[in-house]
Amino acid sequence: MPLNLWSVYTSLGGDELRVLRAIEKWMRRYRYVPVELVERSSRLPPSRFSRAVKTLVTMKLIKRRLGSLSGYTLTYTGLDVLAIDNLRSRGIIEVLGDKIGLGKEGDVYIAVSPAGSRLTVKLHRAGRESFRKIRRHRSYALDLRPTSWLDVSKALAEREFKILVRLEEEGARVPSPVAWNRHAVVQRYVEGVLLAEVRVLDAETAASILRDVLETLRIAYTRVGVVHGDLSEYNVIATAEGGGVVIDWPQYVYRDEPHAHELLTRDVDYILRYFRRRAGLKVELAPAIKYVMGETGEPPV
Repeated sequence: MPLNLWSVYTSLGGDELRVLRAIEKWMRRYRYVPVELVERSSRLPPSRFSRAVKTLVTMKLIKRRLGSLSGYTLTYTGLDVLAIDNLRSRGIIEVLGDKIGLGKEGDVYIAVSPAGSRLTVKLHRAGRESFRKIRRHRSYALDLRPTSWLDVSKALAEREFKILVRLEEEGARVPSPVAWNRHAVVQRYVEGVLLAEVRVLDAETAASILRDVLETLRIAYTRVGVVHGDLSEYNVIATAEGGGVVIDWPQYVYRDEPHAHELLTRDVDYILRYFRRRAGLKVELAPAIKYVMGETGEPPV
C-alpha cells in the first residue's frame, strides 16, 4: 500500500520530531550520526528517546547502523516530515493530499492552504549517484558545494524557488512560487495536465501551447539570463485554457556558460519535434532560436 505522507506526519509526536531535527543537525558531519550525539542533542530522557527512535525506525523515517560506530541517518521520508512540519507551522499549508507526480527530480503532492487554495508541494530527491552525474554535466553544481544528499536536495529546492520568483517577476508562464523549506518547493496549483499526457492535440491548441513555451524561454533567456536545460513534454503543463506553463527549473544554466547555447538549441529542437510529431505543427528551428534569443520580435508560430 502506498505511503500516506500526511498520515505519517500527523501520527508523530513532539519527541519524534525532536529526534529527527537532532539527526538532521549533524548530518553535514556524519553519514550516520552517533547515537550519543543524537540523544544529547534531542534533550530527551533515555526512556522517551528510546521510544521515539523505535517509532522512527519502524516507520522508516530513519535508518539505524549497529556496531562499533552505531548511529542514525534520515531517510527521505524523515526529511519530508521535517519540511511538512515547517510549512504547516508557518501557515503555508493546512493539509497535504495525495501524490500527483513522480519524476526524476522528486515527488509532487497536492496541498491546501489555510485559506483553502490549492497548492503543489514538490519534494526534491537528489541521490548520491544522481548528484555525481550532475557534477559531471552541469557547471552549476559547483555552486552547490554539498556534503550529503540532504544538502543537494535542499540546495536544488532553494535554487528552483529563487529562479521561479525571478521568472514570474518578468512575466514568464511558470508555476507561481509560494515558499520553500529544506528540499520542498511550494507552488500555486496549475489547472491542467502534463503535455505528455494530452491524448488529443489539435494544431490550434498545439500552436497556442508552443507560443507560450517559446515566450517563456525567451523571457528566461533575454530578461533573466538563463536556459531551462531539460525541456520536454514532461515539464510543460497544458492548461485548461489551452496555454502552456513550463515547470521544473532547478537544472537551469546561465546563458553565458559554455554549454548554454547547446542546451538552448536542444530544448527548442526537442519541443519543436514533439509538436511536429504529435500535431503536425511545423516550425523551423533557426527562426525559433532567434526568437528565443531576442534577435527577432515575432514568434515563429
